[in-house]
Amino acid sequence: MRDLPGEEATLVRPEDGGVPPEAGHVQPVRHLGPERLVAIGLNSVIGGGIFVLPAHAAALVGSTSLPAYVATGLLVLGIGLVLGRLAARFETSGGPYLYIERAYGPLAGFQIGWLFWLARTSAMANLLNGVALYVGALWPAFAAPGPRAAVIAACAAAVIGLDIAGIRQAARATDLFAILKIAPLLVVGTAGLWLVEIPRLIPQAVDPGSFLRAVLLLVYAFTGFETLTVPVEESKEPRRDLPRALLATIGAVCGIYLLVHIAALGALADLATEKAPLATLADLEFGTGGRLVITFLAGLSMAGCSLSSLLGGTRMLYAMSSNRRIPAWIGALHPGRRTPMRASFLTGGIAAIGAILGGYAFLAAISSGNRLLIYAACCLACLWTPKKAAKAVKPAGGLLLPAITLLTILVLLCALEPQEVLFGMIGIGAGWVLSILAGSGRRGMAREES
Repeated sequence: MRDLPGEEATLVRPEDGGVPPEAGHVQPVRHLGPERLVAIGLNSVIGGGIFVLPAHAAALVGSTSLPAYVATGLLVLGIGLVLGRLAARFETSGGPYLYIERAYGPLAGFQIGWLFWLARTSAMANLLNGVALYVGALWPAFAAPGPRAAVIAACAAAVIGLDIAGIRQAARATDLFAILKIAPLLVVGTAGLWLVEIPRLIPQAVDPGSFLRAVLLLVYAFTGFETLTVPVEESKEPRRDLPRALLATIGAVCGIYLLVHIAALGALADLATEKAPLATLADLEFGTGGRLVITFLAGLSMAGCSLSSLLGGTRMLYAMSSNRRIPAWIGALHPGRRTPMRASFLTGGIAAIGAILGGYAFLAAISSGNRLLIYAACCLACLWTPKKAAKAVKPAGGLLLPAITLLTILVLLCALEPQEVLFGMIGIGAGWVLSILAGSGRRGMAREES
């Protein structure tokens, strides 16, 4: 297929587990350099979590929420190093789905790919929920069910429009969102240090179960960087750039989050009861104007993060449909825009409905649980692969890091509540149905070809 002017052809290598381009097959555009990858990573992580979860963490463990932030940062650093080892081996889209499929076969790969899509969809739902939460905190009339649903629907429509416009447009939007969200966080966090009362930062003894629950919820705020590993066929030098972009993203996020939480925890006497904690902190620092600005930027930040979630989720559906793990029409690229348009409408629509119906902490826990299962599988791929797959995916590096990370993840999963586990299982069951439908389609095509 001829490339559009100024665009690079996509090279899909069969040895990486990809599907070679066929005549007439619409291919992605390699457009993402290292800076764009870091911008996507920051947008994928910094969103609703840092604007809302400081209050939830403080409600669970009070001043011990600061050690919970540190523990979460160490965990995500281990996860990032594991993903970096795996990302350096592939040049085709799929991320964790591709890693696990190459290590353990199509069935295991499908389940991880589907979990990834569920995690990104529930994350997008929670981000849309967060936009409505901040708007409702600033203008109480929008907290009513009808106006709240309208805010969510409008935000979802805008994000879907950006995603289907093309990877160039989405990348430019993520660059802008990254600047608009990081700058005010640094300003509010730094200014808040002058208001900190040191006794509020001293950790206190808490119930271990509550501490685990706080870390579980914070996993939602700290993660999302795995999205970087999915649109590999839209990256210029994925094997070189992705591991570096992962670590750069995680390092920046941990520094910003610690700064902001220290300021909020030390300056706000009733952090646990705040619905929009950073808006309240900005009000203390700069008055009503500061509250208005941070509320507006919080909405933009969460919208930008929801765009990254949508980008990761739709590209996962594209990768799975390309390998015929789900019906091909779901992830097919639009011939003109080269984006998975149907997947964008499907994912964004489901996320909008989830945002309208679900609560913030509930959606955050479901998303965190799905992500932790994905990370656990990636740790297993670094620890061990069957002999028949050892040539395709060899465990790299030492075993201690993935082993400790895996053990920590298994402990954190115990903090999920029964209702959250139930909804997660329902989502996994829906994936099995799609897998069966796709399998029937593959068998039908094979019969036609024979």
